[in-house]
Amino acid sequence: MRILHTSDWHLGRSLHGHSRAPEHEAFVDELVQVAQDVDLVVLSGDVFENANPPIEAEEMFFDALARLGDGGTRAVVVIAGNHDSPDRLKAAAPLAARHGVWILGRPGDVPTPAHTVGDGRGTVRLLAAAPSLLDLAVPLRGGDHQRTVIAALPYPSEARLRQLLSDRLEEEDRQRAYNLRIEGAFQLLAQHFSAEAVNLATSHLAVRSCMPRSSERVLVGGAYQIEGSALPAQAQYVALGHLHLAQDVPDAPCLARYAGAPMAMRFSERDDPRVHTLVELQPGAAPVVHELPVSAGRPLVVWQAGSIEEVERGVAEGLHERAFIDLELAVDEHLTHQQMAQLKALPRDIVRIRAVLPEANVTPLVDPTRRRDLPLTDLFQAFYREQTGEEPDTSLVDLFLELAGPTVSDGDPSDARQAG
Repeated sequence: MRILHTSDWHLGRSLHGHSRAPEHEAFVDELVQVAQDVDLVVLSGDVFENANPPIEAEEMFFDALARLGDGGTRAVVVIAGNHDSPDRLKAAAPLAARHGVWILGRPGDVPTPAHTVGDGRGTVRLLAAAPSLLDLAVPLRGGDHQRTVIAALPYPSEARLRQLLSDRLEEEDRQRAYNLRIEGAFQLLAQHFSAEAVNLATSHLAVRSCMPRSSERVLVGGAYQIEGSALPAQAQYVALGHLHLAQDVPDAPCLARYAGAPMAMRFSERDDPRVHTLVELQPGAAPVVHELPVSAGRPLVVWQAGSIEEVERGVAEGLHERAFIDLELAVDEHLTHQQMAQLKALPRDIVRIRAVLPEANVTPLVDPTRRRDLPLTDLFQAFYREQTGEEPDTSLVDLFLELAGPTVSDGDPSDARQAG
């Protein structure tokens, strides 16, 4: 039996205002091609970038499900991640289940029963269902069916386990309670595993021993992590989502793996390998994992240049033609509006321009001791100059003041802070 493990698509995400939709479309096309030789696809969360994705992102997701399910001849299991709306994600579950696709939004969701497509001999069948559990007959490419038991635990947030995580507990105690609850949930689900079946688990959570990336928004003290030992030893493979770097869990009692994100979400992730994870399994045997590189997606490049003329020469020579570019420009003073416009007019996707001043020229744009006494306009202008190296337009300042709140007075910083 061959399994394709994928996760963290983040459909609908942009990069500094630049759409990633064409890259996601190319990735889905590539994923469907890779799936031609597999029997089961597991998507372990963060389908979308946020809980209210654009229509185009939802259309891409539904199209991907239809193509991956292939008329019910290939099993597909999807769980919600922390970026997904559980209810919105599983709204199509009754229809999806008719095509061999099961979607679970919350821990404890019961997979939707499905009418068998066709005569059932070459299609997926749901043999049994229980909270967070699927017992499937998965058609193999060779023609037989393989019983497959999947313990599926969508993103188990602290709020969804609040009955155990009392506010009166100390932080360390809450972390310990969360770990024990996850471990207990997996142990209950693992009781349904069978020696005659392929036994899998999938979830969307953070394992302490693994390396998070900057775009995962893990807040210290705000997002609970588990120990690898909390994962079920009875599972042959645990398909995880949430961390964007593809990696194994070193302290898991079985083979547990993050598939990683299919594309770099930020420039800090630009050098991370992006892979399709393929797993070969049969009952009672150790899994065999293969990685295929993801070809879809544009490179993210940090371009360090010493002058605008150097950038213009590089563009003329075809440098970084396909890339999204974070431009670091070494200059003696902050860039003018004219210079910024000159750079933005170049035929390249330069998504961020940062002026790097000589250390001797770097002085605080606002005296830290005077920050609390300055009007909000001055603070915003100083912040904008620090981040972009240029002065904000008057219209941008006006928009900021409007968004900050109707009670903000440009001359009274205390009002501004209360409104913010």
